[in-house]
Amino acid sequence: MPSSVLYRFCQNVAQIVQTQGAACFALGAADNRLHPQAIVDLGGSNSVKLVGHIEIDERTPFSAAVVEALGSRKPIVIEDPVRISEMQVQPPVMVVPIIWEREALDPSEESVKRPVGVMTLWSRRGEGQFDEDDYKLVETLSANAAALLVEEQLEEAGDIQAAFARVPVGLMLVAPDDRIAVANAAAMSVVQVDPLQGRKIVDVDYRGQLGKLLSELRASEEGQSNCSFVSLDGDTYAASAQLAQEGQAIIAFTQSPFTTAAEELVGQVAHELRTPLTVIQGNLQTVEVMLDMDLTEEDFEIIKEFTGTAIIQSSRMFRLINETLNISRIHAGKEIELEVERFDVIDALNQIMLELQDRLNRHNVVREAPDSLMMEGDRGKVISILDNYLKNAAKYADPDTTITVRVKDLGDEVVLEVQDEGIGIPEEAIEKIGREAGFRTDVSKSQAGGIGLGMVYTRRVTEAHGGRMEIESELGKGSIFRSILPKEQPHQPRSVSLT
Repeated sequence: MPSSVLYRFCQNVAQIVQTQGAACFALGAADNRLHPQAIVDLGGSNSVKLVGHIEIDERTPFSAAVVEALGSRKPIVIEDPVRISEMQVQPPVMVVPIIWEREALDPSEESVKRPVGVMTLWSRRGEGQFDEDDYKLVETLSANAAALLVEEQLEEAGDIQAAFARVPVGLMLVAPDDRIAVANAAAMSVVQVDPLQGRKIVDVDYRGQLGKLLSELRASEEGQSNCSFVSLDGDTYAASAQLAQEGQAIIAFTQSPFTTAAEELVGQVAHELRTPLTVIQGNLQTVEVMLDMDLTEEDFEIIKEFTGTAIIQSSRMFRLINETLNISRIHAGKEIELEVERFDVIDALNQIMLELQDRLNRHNVVREAPDSLMMEGDRGKVISILDNYLKNAAKYADPDTTITVRVKDLGDEVVLEVQDEGIGIPEEAIEKIGREAGFRTDVSKSQAGGIGLGMVYTRRVTEAHGGRMEIESELGKGSIFRSILPKEQPHQPRSVSLT
């Protein structure tokens, strides 16, 4: 940012050293580039408007002189005409390192001595050569330039900090090297680190959420990215990142809303519950009518079958309601608890296959599983894993295609796996499935409804068991959803944050 104070300083430098021009550049700590602060060309037309940011590792005579000057911390003189961005200057050209020095504030601290920029002088008047007196003079002037540059940087940071402080949402300005340049009090409250300024994202990033957000931001063509951020206390925030000038990023935190998603969730739940309710109501009404009749032995078998189906569907309703309540807790940042018991995974598989018979009957279902497989865990939530995988396969695969459900015994682990021949998932979206509440690919949105929370719940249940969720997919050819769970659970209640 051009500085009027540094402009007057460069005017004085040009007059004192008797050169036609003088310029002052700040060295960006984050991007290692030179940023023009002031340019004075006495009798010429060069100005700061002609010069953009300069990469000091470019293979130009000026950049080479800058690197040498900063490395040796001594002035370097170029005897040939030099091009600085769009500005042409005449020799001799002196490149002077600007070094900021500060004594240690206490005995335990080391003194500070670091480069903050360069000063450039060109077209020496008079004899046309720089002498020893000029070198001594520029060393003194360079110390003055360092003080002015640092003061300008502190003032600019203070202005940004003041502006950020007035905003009610959490804001952070992050440099290209992922160092936090500025953060307001609201951001410190969200991240629960004080101070944030000067720290690297990796040092304050709970669960790597912000690092992933910044990676997606820099890979985004639109220059923006969003995610749900969960604090140490389990509170959920909507975090949005946007690219600013010079590769910086602005991250904003707001309390995560649950408005539109809540409305869609209510509609989805109503749709999910309608099927078991209809089955239960129809079966019980039939049983009620039959009980008023003279019953035969065959009638009793029918009643037994109908009541058995009603029990299965009521169990399905109960689990759907519990799942819905747990999904809603995702946005509240609360924890999911497991009711651990020892059970047969194959019995659980049989139950969910019966419950989803009406949904799976349009597909060719292949089952690969042993006759029995015991494990420890929350039986209802393990059924929910299979439930979500199977419903997902049925939703995104055409009728008459094959859905394969597998249960594998790996010794210490149990694998629950569902493979379909459906629409598949774009490679770049696979990592987001089940990690971001409400995330769905454009392909899945066009194929079927939903709000993308089922897979979030499935991943959280899998992780609550100490397991891991894996996805393999090829766009247009199908997907494999897999949960790998330990057979044994710790002998105490196990819980994990739902967010």
